[in-house]
Amino acid sequence: MQIYEMKNPIKNYLWGSKTFLSKLLGQDKQTSEPQAELWMGTHPQGISQIKFNDDWISLETFISNDSEKVLGERIARQSDNKLPFLFKILAIDKPLSIQVHPNKSQAGIGYEIENLRKIPLSAANRNFKDKSHKPELVCALTPLWAMCGFRSYAAIQSNFMSMNVSQSLCKPAQTIYDFFYQLMHLNTDQKNQLIAIAVQFAQSRTDQPHWQWVSRLARHFPNDIGVLAPLFLNIFCLNPGQGLFLQPGTLHAYLDGNAVEIMCNSDNVIRGGLTVKHIDVETLLDIVSTSGEDMKPIHPEMGQPNEWHYPIPIDSFSLTRYDMHPGHCLNTTVNGPEILLCVKGNIRIGQNKDSINLKPGMSAFVSHDANDYTIDGHGVLYRAGG
Repeated sequence: MQIYEMKNPIKNYLWGSKTFLSKLLGQDKQTSEPQAELWMGTHPQGISQIKFNDDWISLETFISNDSEKVLGERIARQSDNKLPFLFKILAIDKPLSIQVHPNKSQAGIGYEIENLRKIPLSAANRNFKDKSHKPELVCALTPLWAMCGFRSYAAIQSNFMSMNVSQSLCKPAQTIYDFFYQLMHLNTDQKNQLIAIAVQFAQSRTDQPHWQWVSRLARHFPNDIGVLAPLFLNIFCLNPGQGLFLQPGTLHAYLDGNAVEIMCNSDNVIRGGLTVKHIDVETLLDIVSTSGEDMKPIHPEMGQPNEWHYPIPIDSFSLTRYDMHPGHCLNTTVNGPEILLCVKGNIRIGQNKDSINLKPGMSAFVSHDANDYTIDGHGVLYRAGG
């Protein structure tokens, strides 16, 4: 059988939940520290293991032993014999940092510059931990609040003009980039005055989500410029099953909820606010894209019955959701490495006469040479592929 049960690392970040992942994994009590992300893949910052011949071995080692067999010749060649994607569960109890991810050229240059500066990969002020770009697709498991991409220039102007802010705090700008550059370069007194005005104004606008989030962010991060982000970024509340696709350079922050996320195999993050971690405004301004007013939630498209594909404009990775019901069995063809994740119910993955049963929070790695397998049971399964 070329399908293997996985064991995955959990990341303990301050914004994580003490209950979501533990409940998903069938553990009754809450954890002592927040559990933010469960990683499935081979990124050096968190490598999964697979059960192979009754032993647990590194997925990275398993792939490197015969990469063409496990990844397929095309993906092995394109990804330098490495798994090309990273799959995650996000458990968000507090807002994440406002951040961007680089494109491939930016990542390569940034990685080499920080190497020349002799910044250790584990250093808190390291932005570029690898040479990979990082487009990503997030898909809601529960209602998911997010800020992604800039609003239109007219909408940004309207939000700030409604507060009657003086020009000394918010100077007229010709473009969205000029506005954002000026905002990120306010001195401490100007920043604090502008935030105070916005927070006070938000108290009379409790029926509007962007003003609600100004108030909520101010409670978590007082005097942080990111408190103003709901006024210039799009606000989304994704329903379970809906997704958002983010190209490199898209300014964003996930705010509340739980989700699965797939991205290129990268951990490159440049932060601009809403965090106690390293902030690098100048690098963020070099990378950020000011587009975003046409950003919309992604609705999956049906393939086979109970099979839903998420349409995205790149071929670096893919995501499919299966809503399985008793008595229904699906046959699937394998075209590269895959990770299967059960988030609800009990799903059986079959190949020839063998099978693996997946309960919520459990995952399996599918080697390219599996060729095909069946899915049956009752529940929800996500299928991540290269």
